[in-house]
Amino acid sequence: MYFLRACISIELLFAMKTLSVTISALFLLLSSELLQAQDNAGNAFADQPVPVYSDADIRMRLRNIASCVLPRFTDVVKSYVRTYTVLNRQKTERMLGKMVMYFPIYEKYAKEYGLPDALKYLSVTESALDPVAISSAKAVGLWQFMKLTGKEYGLRIDEAVDERCDPHLSTDAAMRYLQRQYKRFGNWALAIAAYNSGGGSVSRAIRRGRSKNFWKIRKYLPKETRNYVPAYIAAAYLLQNYEKHNLNPVYPDMDLQLTESIRVYDELSFRQIEAMTGISLSTIRLLNPSYKQDYIPQNQKGNFLILPQRVMGSVKDYFRRPDSRSINRTPFRKKIEEQPRYTKSYYTVQNGDKLPYLAELFNCSPLHLKIWNNLKLDHLIPGQELLLFTPANKDHRVLVNEGLNSEYNRTIQPLEPIAMEEIYSENASLFHQKNEIVASIPGEFLYHTIRRNESLKDIASKYEVSITFLMEVNEIELHKLPRPGNRIKVQIIK
Repeated sequence: MYFLRACISIELLFAMKTLSVTISALFLLLSSELLQAQDNAGNAFADQPVPVYSDADIRMRLRNIASCVLPRFTDVVKSYVRTYTVLNRQKTERMLGKMVMYFPIYEKYAKEYGLPDALKYLSVTESALDPVAISSAKAVGLWQFMKLTGKEYGLRIDEAVDERCDPHLSTDAAMRYLQRQYKRFGNWALAIAAYNSGGGSVSRAIRRGRSKNFWKIRKYLPKETRNYVPAYIAAAYLLQNYEKHNLNPVYPDMDLQLTESIRVYDELSFRQIEAMTGISLSTIRLLNPSYKQDYIPQNQKGNFLILPQRVMGSVKDYFRRPDSRSINRTPFRKKIEEQPRYTKSYYTVQNGDKLPYLAELFNCSPLHLKIWNNLKLDHLIPGQELLLFTPANKDHRVLVNEGLNSEYNRTIQPLEPIAMEEIYSENASLFHQKNEIVASIPGEFLYHTIRRNESLKDIASKYEVSITFLMEVNEIELHKLPRPGNRIKVQIIK
């Protein structure tokens, strides 16, 4: 509930609805003036209008979301949705960008324990995907464990380490806790409620309400827990519908996206890791938030070290064998000279290709492929081009693993690098796709992929056309401007 405590009262939100509708009406009435203003605007996408939707619209979308509980549209759900999508938009966009770091981890552990994938949205409710979040009750981490509960589930908490902040270990503990509560109560609404207030309070509410229906016993639960399941529903809605609210995730640097982990058994300082890899201390800290004093302590069971994929080879050179206590004591190298970090390439989808298979092939997650390519669905079309980011020091020839379906036992041809560059910064767009796709037949269109912070005025100027032309040929409406990553028609080939 770390992020959601910023919510204002429902009554004030309802009052704002009337104001939002009025502003929307004025916006439409002034459409011609706005079109002219856009010609003079330097950045139309930096401050996109906030769409206004009716309760019926939200209710209809809720029916189609993936959720552990049957979605219900209540005043509390509505309040949280409006807080995410209207009141705290900048915070929401920063939080949305972090899903590329943590959702692949959540999905991995949910799959290992046979739990619903949609449990990942619960961490949004808990911490807004902040691994060092601390609540007023002293709960800590992505999954907001209290100290006693964390220790009960095997998390180390001392002066050197707080594993409640470890993305892997805390997620493993959270999934075990949720699995236990589900076995106890038999439905996910009650299991999620128990995650917030404990199984005892839920059991007492069941006895008082003589029911196992969350909505029937809700009034017998602690005040915070009454709103906890609605908060989860709102988070699930947000993560599956943020684009409809013109929310643009602020994705982190690629070094924070394509990561790998190994176990380290002997003490190792962050300064030593910096020396052997060239990775900055700030990045090491961001990826390893559980270590309080910039070093990994000795541990017979091993501690997780998470680093960008591109430097893990240097770490494995330092250790004679990954996940081994035997350490190569060779002196550390000098800091690696700065050089291109990632290669941008394209892969053409072939018959039978599936997202999970390609993700394994290219050493990323299905979510990475979806975000990099602005994919709304998991379905791929043969001939479709997929944008890929690969550590620059990796070989681009990929051999499919033996043992996969026979139709996949083939060698993928080397992927031709398009660019070697510093691709990401905190505010950079993910969609560094081909800027122009030139049609070969007269009468066809030339296309442009919109970058973050690129306005229609910028695009019109680049291709020497009018904004009116762009809006007409692409059927762009004032209340629904195209987003970064969208491809639009910009010229007709003569």
